[in-house]
Amino acid sequence: MSDTSTLQPTPLDVEGSSGVRLRVWDYGGGGSPLLFCHCAGTLGRIWDPVIARLSVHARILALDLRGHGDSDKPCGAQHYRLEAFGADVLSVMEGLECGEGAVAVGHSGGAVAVTLAQLARPGLFRRMALVDAILAPDGFFPESNPMAAHARRRKAHFASRDAVRERLAGKFPFSTWTPEAFDAYVAHGFGDMPDGTVHLKCPGSIEAHFYESGSTQPVLNRMGELNVPVLLVTGTRSYMLEHVQEQHRRTPGSRLEIFGEVGHFVPQEQPEQTAGLLGAWLG
Repeated sequence: MSDTSTLQPTPLDVEGSSGVRLRVWDYGGGGSPLLFCHCAGTLGRIWDPVIARLSVHARILALDLRGHGDSDKPCGAQHYRLEAFGADVLSVMEGLECGEGAVAVGHSGGAVAVTLAQLARPGLFRRMALVDAILAPDGFFPESNPMAAHARRRKAHFASRDAVRERLAGKFPFSTWTPEAFDAYVAHGFGDMPDGTVHLKCPGSIEAHFYESGSTQPVLNRMGELNVPVLLVTGTRSYMLEHVQEQHRRTPGSRLEIFGEVGHFVPQEQPEQTAGLLGAWLG
């Protein structure tokens, strides 16, 4: 299937680490669980265009990370340390009694979360696909992070979804996304207010906390401990290209795929190719 309008996932609420309520979208399907984790600032249903094209025998799940989508949004930077995201992934797998044989697909910050979960519980996933994972040496996230500053300036309230489209459609990174991916973000990334306006489900202040959550060098240093098949994906235009190549060098037996003329937002820029790659990799 490739029509996202046919996707009607069931919303599930699972208790994450430190009691945070997490929203998980259950797309159904038979077989072992296949968990999708999104990039910072978006939400689980950003994967809809990929999931709609994915042909696999699996129970497909997509997580709204803490602070994102319909999950709880605790106040304070201390709730958004990298370790908390990893612990949440582990809690979701345990809370849904996923058992053995699960597979994880993570993009950007979501890839960091699934990596941390696997390192905390070796064997949690039998295979992992890390799409442009933000795993890089010290200094990649500087103390004064321009990405955090930009996130805090992000407009959070709009008169309507049409107003969202008018403001964002031509701006980076949305200008590089397929119309379907942008539609998924507008449809699901904003909540409806009683007065008819809409609000951004992931406030810029929370997105900024991720960028200020510290170095991912310690996680990068442990990638050699990932003793399961790992697929690493990046693009020739991504600012993570050299870092993903380093991840590949550090991860024994991993497979590296580099998409041509693609930036950091691989699943949003090329959902069909992403689904094809994942489907073939998962067999």
